[in-house]
Amino acid sequence: MSAVPGWVGPTMAISLMVIALSFGIIAFAVMMLAKKASTEISQLAEELAELRGEIAPALQALQRVADAGAELSTDIRDEIQHYLRTSQAVRKDLERGVRRVKMRLADLDALYEVVHEEVEDTALDVAAKVRAVRQGAGIVGRIRRWLVRSRR
Repeated sequence: MSAVPGWVGPTMAISLMVIALSFGIIAFAVMMLAKKASTEISQLAEELAELRGEIAPALQALQRVADAGAELSTDIRDEIQHYLRTSQAVRKDLERGVRRVKMRLADLDALYEVVHEEVEDTALDVAAKVRAVRQGAGIVGRIRRWLVRSRR
């Protein structure tokens, strides 16, 4: 076996001290970072709680607006459906009225044709009677003139 030189022991001791001191510094740095991180996390948690407190009323207001909008859209949809039903009823009544007017106009046209024919027939009859009366008056006038001449 070989003998260990004398300088190795103290060098190893110093190395172990440096390593231990390095680990101590690292542990201290980690503790400081952990403390700083803990402080930052606490501050962020507080700010987040404040934001939640500030956002909650806004979210509630938005929810109320959304509910009112949904209710309004339901009311508008119902109103539009009522207008559509009324419009359909008015259109049906209008179409029925137009059909009735067309039927009445057809009846009126037929009546006009009948009255027109009757007026023509009556006018022809009157004209024939007037002609007959004129001819009759002409004959009566001749007879009267013949009778008046004969008396003289």
